[in-house]
Amino acid sequence: MTDTDTATATDRRWSLTLYVAGASPRSAEAIDTVRRICDEELAGRVELTIVDVGEHPAVATGDDIVAVPTLVKRGPPPVRRLVGNLADADRVRAGLDLGPVGRHQASAGPNSEGR
Repeated sequence: MTDTDTATATDRRWSLTLYVAGASPRSAEAIDTVRRICDEELAGRVELTIVDVGEHPAVATGDDIVAVPTLVKRGPPPVRRLVGNLADADRVRAGLDLGPVGRHQASAGPNSEGR
């Protein structure tokens, strides 16, 4: 039974939407951080949609987005919203319930903390 539970946990599909404001520095950092986490830790299991609120304001309004960047995790439950500075990969991981880096990949190196 634990083998099935483990397989289910690692095979979960993720649905993320990142709301940004054009090519602003904070938006660019958020895109880089979220894409890196998706590529390194959720590869093959994530659908990432990036929405520029300047180009698609109705989508942002429909999702009650009041600040950017905002990352919305719809799945797996529970739904989560991370708002503000998304350049800190550890903060984004924690917000997504991914746990520490070592849980999913090798050490990030000696300078992985304290920016």
